[in-house]
Amino acid sequence: MRKLAVGALGAAAFAVMTPAPAHAEPIPVDPGIGSGVGTGILYLEVDRDGGATERAMLSCPTGQGHDRGEEACIQLTAVGGEIGALEATDGICTKEYDPATLKGFGLWEGEFVYYEGEFANACEGALATGGAVFDIVGR
Repeated sequence: MRKLAVGALGAAAFAVMTPAPAHAEPIPVDPGIGSGVGTGILYLEVDRDGGATERAMLSCPTGQGHDRGEEACIQLTAVGGEIGALEATDGICTKEYDPATLKGFGLWEGEFVYYEGEFANACEGALATGGAVFDIVGR
């Protein structure tokens, strides 16, 4: 026990006697979200009235957190992050009626963005919003 106390006192004395740096070097800071064109983080949700809710986080410009993230980020960059401004794309969906609400919100280039739309099914909603952004429904 005595050796432990002597060791602790020695370490404390060393710390006190060590001179502090004259000036600290600045720490580089990555401003992160909102620091440039095509940067953002969005929470995406496809909520089916009678079934499961699929969720994803999309981080742009890398597309992290989303299976089609790079493509989704490219589409969103073209419209300044406004999901509602995305042009519909062609594709094939079943005509089943399985109502789905698509929601997306978060920060895009430092600004809050929000989108909500209701569709006959999740596939039609995904195609209506560019095809990639809400393509998060498990297959």
